[in-house]
Amino acid sequence: MTRHDPSLLVNRLLVERGTTAVYDERFHAGVNIIRGANSSGKSTVLNFLFYALGGDLSDWSEVARRCTRVTVEVSFNGKIATLSREVSSETRQPMDIFGGPMSAALTAPRAEWTRYPYLRSTSRESFSQAIFRLLQVPEVGNDASGNITIHQVLRLLYADQLSPI
Repeated sequence: MTRHDPSLLVNRLLVERGTTAVYDERFHAGVNIIRGANSSGKSTVLNFLFYALGGDLSDWSEVARRCTRVTVEVSFNGKIATLSREVSSETRQPMDIFGGPMSAALTAPRAEWTRYPYLRSTSRESFSQAIFRLLQVPEVGNDASGNITIHQVLRLLYADQLSPI
């Protein structure tokens, strides 16, 4: 049996409205706690994190719909990358991936980023495939339902009774 020990650590989450940062938080290894009063935005932050990592979300709160982009710095098996997506009410949005930390990504020209579609085609891998490749996780699928996506994995990890996911 082959054993895989992939790790994905979130280092930083940035949510923007135009050129203004409306949420910018650094995370550390281990448990991170997001706390606040009722209706202060805790679930919205988690929805942005879910979306930034590849979840498919279009049912945004009124406040979240005002935001334009979400960017997350992650460590895939110790290698840092930055993922970014435009906030949209449409499903299956593409993802931009930069091979390096967010500090460099935010000033890098778009030509240094790679855009991956939500769904793969015969000539282009999807962002799910790119993320699984960075995690060194083999593709898993079957004839009936196709390959597993990062959205499906995230739904297993991130679910509560109040979330629209």
